[in-house]
Amino acid sequence: MYQDVSGKKIYFERVGAGPPLLFVHGWGGSSASLLPLARLVSGCETIILDLPGFGRSNSPDPSWGVEEYANLVYQFCRQLGLKNATYFGHSFGGSLGIYLAATKPELIKKLILCNSAFRRSPSRRSLFPLFKRIPPQIKRFLYRVLFPNSDSMKYPHLESNFRKIITQDLSGLLPEIKIPTLILWGSADRDTPAPMAYELNEKIAGSVLKIFEGVSHGLPLAYPKLVYREMIKFL
Repeated sequence: MYQDVSGKKIYFERVGAGPPLLFVHGWGGSSASLLPLARLVSGCETIILDLPGFGRSNSPDPSWGVEEYANLVYQFCRQLGLKNATYFGHSFGGSLGIYLAATKPELIKKLILCNSAFRRSPSRRSLFPLFKRIPPQIKRFLYRVLFPNSDSMKYPHLESNFRKIITQDLSGLLPEIKIPTLILWGSADRDTPAPMAYELNEKIAGSVLKIFEGVSHGLPLAYPKLVYREMIKFL
């Protein structure tokens, strides 16, 4: 089904009954990415959406970054009447969860961050502004060489958004998160390396950390049952 949010047509699925549990996918994903995990959940009202620019939702405005994406998720939840929800965010979806938990605490009762980006390395951030005026063919080559795991060039219509998001550092928001938080991570993650998980655990008071040995960035996609087991313990 679809919901009009701030002029954007947003696709989502909403099933079950009980306490609300919102799933938000990562950059390059869609509601289908987390669907196998969401289907394992029972006893909750499960909501899973396509972020703007992905799946079946409209594209974001070119100027959108973390704050604008997060505000759309906030408005989406308000329109659906969601409050005191459990929020599960993978990768970029976790970035939005961090922002919302720190700035809109009334929305989220519990937070689950899975391989969630909250800042990028300085070397990577400094290179992206240089790409702005490079011809597309050369740009694709440079991305493949310098950022072989990046999804940015797979979604050229979102390049300006990606450039903005890659420069945003949410570290300062972490101490502001006061709700129960579960951090799930793969030790072999190259996109958001494991030290970031330990930093999250240190800066979010009372958070719980679980590291899955030998698992990469796609933890909830490749191992939904493992993730679900930890979620159930936490919930």
